[in-house]
Amino acid sequence: MLMAKAKRGQPKKEPTSIHSLRVPDRLWKLVEKQSKNNRSINEYLTSVLEDKLIDDNVLDSSLRKSPITKSGDE
Repeated sequence: MLMAKAKRGQPKKEPTSIHSLRVPDRLWKLVEKQSKNNRSINEYLTSVLEDKLIDDNVLDSSLRKSPITKSGDE
């Protein structure tokens, strides 16, 4: 009898491309610390990039993919 293939990995939400980003250790440690309230470092970086693109009027806020997790301490 054939078994159903197990679904593995994170479900794809939108197409992605794999890139490498070299960041100095001092900055990476700060990013890791800041991203503790997010699900992952990748999610945190996505939200930071989206915030910047929205501020620069490059991205419409209705097209935001990452959850809005801004705290009130700005």
